[in-house]
Order: sequence, then structure tokens, then C-alpha cells
Amino acid sequence: MVLMSMSKRIQIPVGEQDCSQFQAAARRAGLPLAEWARRQLREKADEVLGREALSPREALARLKELKAPIAPIEKMLDESVAGRYR
Repeated sequence: MVLMSMSKRIQIPVGEQDCSQFQAAARRAGLPLAEWARRQLREKADEVLGREALSPREALARLKELKAPIAPIEKMLDESVAGRYR
């Protein structure tokens, strides 16, 4: 669940049939209609904007592909500082 401040409100007029479908889908998902709608909008926005929802395993695989340095933070900081003063 994503916790955030709900400070903006959007109103979207929908027909009776759409509203009934949305309510049924939200009930089936066990969510209030507003939360169901937020999740659907986020998912679609991510799809349109090209962002993929990655599983933790997929995210770690992507990080590994970067071949970025991996070490305890203290060691990386020490190496960074040492490199500055060479």
C-alpha cells in the first residue's frame, strides 16, 4: 500500500453503467472505489509513460546489469575520499 497525502481531488463524470462496473471491480478487489480508481490510474500512467512495475527479483537483476560498485558504504566512502586526495 502506498501512503501519501491526498491533497488533490479530480472529478471524472461517468455514466451509470461505467460507475456500476467500477464499483463491482472495486468490490471484487476488496477495495474502496477511490483506492481502486487510484491504483488503476497509476497503473495506466506507468504503462503510458513506459515505467515497468518490477518484482524485487527483477529490480535486483537490473541493478546487477549496471555493474555498479557494490561494497559496504563505509568502504565506498573511504575509497571515495582516498581518491580525492591522490
